[in-house]
Amino acid sequence: MKQWINRITWALLFYLVFLIATLPAYLVVSRIQLDKNIQLGNVSGTIWSGKIDTVKVDKTLVKDVTWDVNFAQLLAARFAVDIEFGSPRKNLEPQGSSQLRYGLNGASVADLQIKLPADLIAQQINLPFKVQAAGLVDANISTMQLGEPVCQALDGQINWKLAAVNLIEMKTNFSYGDIKANLSCDENGAALAKILGNPELLRLDIDAKLTSFSSYSVNGFISAGSNASQDLRNALSYLGKADSQGRYSIKF
Repeated sequence: MKQWINRITWALLFYLVFLIATLPAYLVVSRIQLDKNIQLGNVSGTIWSGKIDTVKVDKTLVKDVTWDVNFAQLLAARFAVDIEFGSPRKNLEPQGSSQLRYGLNGASVADLQIKLPADLIAQQINLPFKVQAAGLVDANISTMQLGEPVCQALDGQINWKLAAVNLIEMKTNFSYGDIKANLSCDENGAALAKILGNPELLRLDIDAKLTSFSSYSVNGFISAGSNASQDLRNALSYLGKADSQGRYSIKF
């Protein structure tokens, strides 16, 4: 009798594991309450390895979102999921990959890589005039650990390659060259960004600091590069009086 009870117990246990391992992802996703600005397409696969063909957030459409649970990370006492989206062959659409982790030190992100057209970001900003941005935004963040008040660790870089902005109604185009921001986290848990520009088109030397998710500061200088257009030089003059080096102060 005892032998039969053990067999039944193990059979039920294996069946339960089988049910969990093959649980369709759509059954779980369909029960998640999402904000009205988020729309999901077809969901396939399991909760351990699945795919959503489209995810729309406001005006931004992301295609082919896949996830796979990384069971090897359990050896390091953390749960991890590998995320990928988009296609490397389609530069006009968002694409990227990352690993989301949760362990004893809380949530973190590793090996985050995102590429998307700059205009997709510009269209999310409410401005009183029409703006079209050009160039490609490329984010590479090796590690990002949430903490108090903002971060515990942050190491990465964001590049806006061949940056340009077209003011449609004014029929004016500004070319900035490459702009990059080096990201880090200070000892007080604030996120830092060192923003640098192009010496030939738009010189930038700006320090941005996020001390909380509702408080930030920006300090630095901006000036026209050696090959900057006259339109860009005229636009910068509205920032006030330049110093002896031709730089305009930015502070807010």
